[in-house]
Amino acid sequence: MEEVKQVTTDGEELSKAVWHYVGVGVLWLSLILTGLALERLGLTSGYFTGVLPGEVGSLRAKNVEYETNLRKVMDENQRIKGLIGREAATTDALNICQSEKKKLEDELKQAKAGGQ
Repeated sequence: MEEVKQVTTDGEELSKAVWHYVGVGVLWLSLILTGLALERLGLTSGYFTGVLPGEVGSLRAKNVEYETNLRKVMDENQRIKGLIGREAATTDALNICQSEKKKLEDELKQAKAGGQ
């Protein structure tokens, strides 16, 4: 039997090696880009959260910040409502005291006018 030799040149071997590395590079690049896309869409369920910058991580951080701010605003509103309630009670008490003072002044005037 005749031995079949494949005749390859150095250029062909170099071309195959280059295309091999290009193919591997494209596969890795597509894998990385797919992972980034999945992370930004929130489909990784927290595996890469904090490792890769993405929409989900930043949105979660903003959500926590907004919840904290909302809690502060609601607490401030409750405090203001309490102050308004106390101010209304103080105003009512002041009005009662002023009306009693007016009555006493009127009685005093009548007593002085009757005693003269």
